[in-house]
Amino acid sequence: MAIKQFKDYSTTRAYTDSEQLPRGGYVCKIIGAKVIENQYGQSIKVAFDIEEGEHKGYFQHKYDGNTNEDRKWPGVYLLNIPADDGSERDGWTKRRFKTFIEALEASNNNYHFDWDETKFKGKLIGLVFNYRQYEYEGRVGFAPNPAKSAPVSAIRDGKFKVPDDRLLKGHESEAAGGFTNVTEATDDIPF
Repeated sequence: MAIKQFKDYSTTRAYTDSEQLPRGGYVCKIIGAKVIENQYGQSIKVAFDIEEGEHKGYFQHKYDGNTNEDRKWPGVYLLNIPADDGSERDGWTKRRFKTFIEALEASNNNYHFDWDETKFKGKLIGLVFNYRQYEYEGRVGFAPNPAKSAPVSAIRDGKFKVPDDRLLKGHESEAAGGFTNVTEATDDIPF
């Protein structure tokens, strides 16, 4: 008995392994920014793409290759807005926020932050990527993670440090691109 070919076989896209963005620093261009509410309070959702180098347009390529109806722009940096409540977490948030703003100002001549995030559009920023481990529908994997910001000059000069990957709790012994120890199976393959 032969298998019946389905109607759109010739135009159906096959799953492929997409190229993973390597860890490192990248000069990026901001394509939009807006304030959102999330579990941490308010954040600025900064959409960007890689602007220079061999990975230029990486997130546009990822977006164009995603055929899901609910696809979202994959190049996003969430910048928490400080609550100004004096907590230890707020102190960390203030430092991260100011680091981003100073990197943005240093990377764009004659730009001075005036508390209007919509003016981020079109500006350059340096972003340093590590990998973030995720779990989705029972699968565990790694995705590029914009871990911190830096002036564009630091990225171009290679003066940045890539932070350790962000691993899920309980997965601390794993590493992106590495292998985990698996007990060797002794049973025959069941077919």
